Amino acid sequence: MKKSLVIAFVLVAAVAAFGQSAKSPVTLSIVANQDWVTKPYMKAAWANYEKVTGNHLDIQALPIDNWESIMKTRAAAGELPDIVMTFAGPALDAMKPAENFADLSNEPFVKDIKPFVMSQATYKGKVYGLPLWEGSISGTLYNKEIFKKLNIAVPKTQTEFWAACETLKKAGITPIYLAFKDIWPALPQFGLDQIAVKYPNFVDKLNSNQLKLATLPEFTKLVGFYKTLADKGYLGTDFASNSWDGQAQALGDGKYAMAMAWDTYLYSDLEPKYPGKASSFGIMPFFMDINPEGSYEGPNACLTYANKKSKNAQAALEFIRFLAKPENLNIAYQDVPTVSYFKSVTTNKDSAQVLEAKASVDKLVLGSVQAGIIGFSQVESVKPIQLMMLGQGTVAETAQKIDAIRIKVAKSRGLAGF
Repeated sequence: MKKSLVIAFVLVAAVAAFGQSAKSPVTLSIVANQDWVTKPYMKAAWANYEKVTGNHLDIQALPIDNWESIMKTRAAAGELPDIVMTFAGPALDAMKPAENFADLSNEPFVKDIKPFVMSQATYKGKVYGLPLWEGSISGTLYNKEIFKKLNIAVPKTQTEFWAACETLKKAGITPIYLAFKDIWPALPQFGLDQIAVKYPNFVDKLNSNQLKLATLPEFTKLVGFYKTLADKGYLGTDFASNSWDGQAQALGDGKYAMAMAWDTYLYSDLEPKYPGKASSFGIMPFFMDINPEGSYEGPNACLTYANKKSKNAQAALEFIRFLAKPENLNIAYQDVPTVSYFKSVTTNKDSAQVLEAKASVDKLVLGSVQAGIIGFSQVESVKPIQLMMLGQGTVAETAQKIDAIRIKVAKSRGLAGF
């Protein structure tokens, strides 16, 4: 071969190799609830991905109160973005995961997931999403300084909780902040965990129409709990205008003494606006008029899915693989006060609130059941409760409306028994 031809061949090969190693940056679109995109571990994970890979993430944040319906509509129309964030469980049915999302069951990170979260990461025996989320403990956050000033002992029973609310109200402090305007922060699903303990195969029986929520006295009490909050003035006089965005200020300014939320909320939402304020709060159980001692709810995992139908399907899969590497997970969870979902993560830390209430948490923490209940939505199921709190409908009528919503969805899916 002539020398000139050899040189030309080498140059062509070099150019080809350079082209492969210097790929143009990819822009991946992500759709998520607008609250999720503010989570410190998600922001850290995404920033690290962009820094290391040179790729760009186009974050499409959906409104808190209707993100589910928008995602379902987009899935039905075949218009899902490259990356989707949502929960698993029966609610994932509408997203058609086997059809739309990459099967990650054989990815190395699956063996790194801790056992307590595998049930939430698995859908019909397969893993479609990466559970990069917080291992938070949900309960009632309370202002320790206010409680101390008013000589209120941390409630350990439902009766003591109501007494604390009354003392706070008389002192001119609104007992509880509820982000009524955004609907979902009513969080009645936390009471469902307590009810599930009392009824064997609770979720399965609801999903096969062998059990109805409206017939259970505990569920009636749960609905009545919200009516009591409104009627007694424990939410304040203008609670209907309260939003999730206003909760941090309401707690930080000391105008409200309590809120239903999770320990990591204090660090992800309150602390950035009120540095050092998180230490002023403790966590105690939810007292929702069901179990006298109340309960806490353990983690409810949100997962990240790669759309295998997108034009960037391979890049989307590589995005998941990047986030799932132990070294990158540790960057995401660096100093985040939460329980990690992964065995390899050592950079997280326990929250002071959970450490302080450890004996109570260990005794009363329950697993989340709401994601498994077909037709139970954190938005649609709360709307009848809101109407009742505003004076429209009785407790019994409201319980029946919530059942009707659930049953309508079950029928639309052709489930046996409905």
